[in-house]
Amino acid sequence: MLHSGPVPDVRAMPEIREPFSQTHTTLLKLQARQCRFIVSEDQSKAIFCGSETQEGSSWCPWHRRLVYTKPLVGRAMPGAASRAKLG
Repeated sequence: MLHSGPVPDVRAMPEIREPFSQTHTTLLKLQARQCRFIVSEDQSKAIFCGSETQEGSSWCPWHRRLVYTKPLVGRAMPGAASRAKLG
Protein backbone atom coordinates (compact mmCIF):
# COMPACT_ATOMS: atom_id res chain seq x y z
CA MET A 1 0.00 0.00 0.00
CA LEU A 2 1.51 3.33 -1.05
CA HIS A 3 0.82 6.31 1.11
CA SER A 4 3.05 8.81 2.76
CA GLY A 5 1.05 10.12 5.65
CA PRO A 6 -2.05 9.86 7.75
CA VAL A 7 -5.29 9.40 5.87
CA PRO A 8 -7.73 12.23 6.64
CA ASP A 9 -10.77 11.20 8.64
CA VAL A 10 -13.62 12.11 6.28
CA ARG A 11 -16.09 11.76 9.13
CA ALA A 12 -14.48 14.78 10.80
CA MET A 13 -14.92 16.97 7.71
CA PRO A 14 -18.01 19.16 7.57
CA GLU A 15 -20.52 18.23 4.90
CA ILE A 16 -20.44 20.58 1.92
CA ARG A 17 -23.19 20.48 -0.65
CA GLU A 18 -22.31 20.26 -4.32
CA PRO A 19 -23.03 23.55 -6.13
CA PHE A 20 -26.13 23.93 -8.29
CA SER A 21 -25.69 23.94 -12.06
CA GLN A 22 -27.95 27.02 -12.31
CA THR A 23 -24.99 29.17 -11.24
CA HIS A 24 -22.77 28.10 -14.16
CA THR A 25 -21.52 31.07 -16.17
CA THR A 26 -19.05 32.19 -18.81
CA LEU A 27 -15.85 34.15 -18.28
CA LEU A 28 -17.41 37.39 -19.54
CA LYS A 29 -20.35 37.07 -17.12
CA LEU A 30 -18.27 35.96 -14.12
CA GLN A 31 -18.45 38.47 -11.26
CA ALA A 32 -16.67 39.06 -7.96
CA ARG A 33 -17.19 36.32 -5.35
CA GLN A 34 -18.19 33.72 -7.96
CA CYS A 35 -16.37 30.39 -8.19
CA ARG A 36 -13.78 30.26 -10.96
CA PHE A 37 -13.59 26.46 -11.19
CA ILE A 38 -14.05 25.35 -14.81
CA VAL A 39 -16.83 22.76 -14.93
CA SER A 40 -17.07 22.23 -18.69
CA GLU A 41 -15.32 19.43 -20.55
CA ASP A 42 -14.69 21.60 -23.62
CA GLN A 43 -11.83 23.95 -22.67
CA SER A 44 -12.45 26.13 -25.74
CA LYS A 45 -15.87 27.05 -24.27
CA ALA A 46 -14.95 27.35 -20.61
CA ILE A 47 -17.96 27.34 -18.28
CA PHE A 48 -17.30 28.30 -14.67
CA CYS A 49 -19.08 27.04 -11.55
CA GLY A 50 -20.26 30.53 -10.56
CA SER A 51 -21.34 29.57 -7.02
CA GLU A 52 -20.70 32.02 -4.19
CA THR A 53 -17.20 32.06 -2.74
CA GLN A 54 -15.94 33.04 0.67
CA GLU A 55 -14.05 36.32 0.98
CA GLY A 56 -10.57 36.00 -0.51
CA SER A 57 -11.16 32.66 -2.26
CA SER A 58 -11.42 31.96 -5.98
CA TRP A 59 -13.49 28.83 -5.41
CA CYS A 60 -16.72 27.84 -3.69
CA PRO A 61 -16.25 25.52 -0.69
CA TRP A 62 -16.98 22.43 -2.83
CA HIS A 63 -14.34 23.18 -5.47
CA ARG A 64 -11.84 24.61 -2.96
CA ARG A 65 -11.73 21.15 -1.40
CA LEU A 66 -10.83 19.70 -4.80
CA VAL A 67 -8.02 22.13 -5.64
CA TYR A 68 -6.47 22.95 -2.25
CA THR A 69 -4.38 20.62 -0.15
CA LYS A 70 -3.03 21.50 3.27
CA PRO A 71 0.75 21.66 3.44
CA LEU A 72 2.32 18.79 5.33
CA VAL A 73 3.54 19.91 8.73
CA GLY A 74 7.24 19.40 9.30
CA ARG A 75 8.11 18.58 5.69
CA ALA A 76 10.10 21.11 3.74
CA MET A 77 9.65 21.37 0.01
CA PRO A 78 12.62 20.19 -2.10
CA GLY A 79 15.15 22.99 -2.46
CA ALA A 80 13.64 25.09 0.34
CA ALA A 81 16.86 25.04 2.39
CA SER A 82 18.99 26.22 -0.52
CA ARG A 83 16.49 28.98 -1.36
CA ALA A 84 16.49 30.13 2.27
CA LYS A 85 20.29 30.55 2.18
CA LEU A 86 20.03 32.78 -0.90
CA GLY A 87 17.63 35.24 0.76
